[in-house]
Amino acid sequence: MHPVDQRYAALVAAGLPSQFCLTWCRENDLDLVAGRFGADVETGLRATEDDIEELEEDDSVEMLYLISVGDWTLALEPGGYQGSRSVVLESVSAGGLALSVFWNGELDNAIGFAVDGELATSFDITDLKRRSGADPDVLDEALAELGLRDGLSLDEIKARALALGEQVSGHALTPESLRASRQAYQISDPLPSPLVPADYLNPREPFLDEPAFVRLIADPSPAAAPELLRELVATVITIADLRGPLPEDVLRLLDHGERFPGERGTLRSQLWQEAGEARQLSAGSPALDLTSHALVVLYRALLPAPVEAADAATREAVRLRTATREDGMRLIVLNRISEHMERAHRRQKPHGL
Repeated sequence: MHPVDQRYAALVAAGLPSQFCLTWCRENDLDLVAGRFGADVETGLRATEDDIEELEEDDSVEMLYLISVGDWTLALEPGGYQGSRSVVLESVSAGGLALSVFWNGELDNAIGFAVDGELATSFDITDLKRRSGADPDVLDEALAELGLRDGLSLDEIKARALALGEQVSGHALTPESLRASRQAYQISDPLPSPLVPADYLNPREPFLDEPAFVRLIADPSPAAAPELLRELVATVITIADLRGPLPEDVLRLLDHGERFPGERGTLRSQLWQEAGEARQLSAGSPALDLTSHALVVLYRALLPAPVEAADAATREAVRLRTATREDGMRLIVLNRISEHMERAHRRQKPHGL
C-alpha cells in the first residue's frame, strides 16, 4: 500500500468523518482565524474528545475546531463546509495562504486554494479538469507529485487530497490530531458573500437587469426561494441543453406542484439514475459530463424545503463547466442570493429548531 494510502487508512481508523471540510491556513492566532471563518469568538473554549461529543449533540449548531500546527492553523469542520466557500477561503488567507479540502461524497467535493485574500484555484476533487480562480493551474506541480489524477478509487482520491494539505503547509493531519484537544467555536452566522461580485458591476453585466435577477437581488428573502429555483433550473437546462420529458417535468413541478403524491420523489430518483448513467459514459465527453452535473443540480433543486433546495442546487450549479463567462456569472449570482436566503432563514428559526 502506498504511504499516502496508509496514512489515510490510519485517519479513518482514528475517526475521520465520512463528510468533512479541512482547511490549512498560514496564521496561528486562533481567535483571528475563527473570526475570519465567521465564528463567534466569544463561544471559543478548549475542548477534549468528551467535550466534542457533547457539543455535537446539538446538530443545529455548526462547529469549528482549530488546532495550532507551528505557524499554521488546521481547521476541522465535521459535517461542515464553510472552508470550501470562496468568501471564507479568501478571508482566512488574508496576509498568507489557505487550502481547503471538502468531501461530501463523489458528487459533492472540492479543493480550494487562496493566496492573500484572492481565490487562486478551485475544482472538484473527482474532476480535476474543471478549474476556476485567478490562477487555476497553480497546484499542478503538487498534484502531479502526489499522483492525484483521474482513474483512482475514491479512497485513493481522498488520501491524496488530504496529503495536498501537508504538501502546501508542511503540516499533516494525523490520527493524534484527530484525538487531541482543540479550540472549539460555534459558527452561528456564517460570512455572507456580496450578492453581486464587484467585477460584474463595472461594467455592469446586462443579465443583472433581467426582471428575475432584478427581483431576486432586490429581495433575497427566503420567500423568494421558489422563484430562484425556477430561474436556476431553467438556466441550467439551457446551459446543458437538457432535453426530453424529465427536465420539463421538473420545471412543471416547480411551477405547479405535484400532480400526484410522491411525484417529487419519483422525479428525484429518475434524475439521480440518469446522472449516474451519464457520468459512467462521460469519459472523454465534456457534453455528457455537463449533462451528469446538470441533472444533479435538478435533483437537488427538488428537495422538499425551498431554501434548502436552493442552497444545495446552487452550490452544485457553480461547479458546472459553462461554455460562456456569462453563464458562469449567472450561476454565481444565483448562488450568492441563495446564501443570503439561507442566512435569513436560519435567523428566523427559533434557537434549537
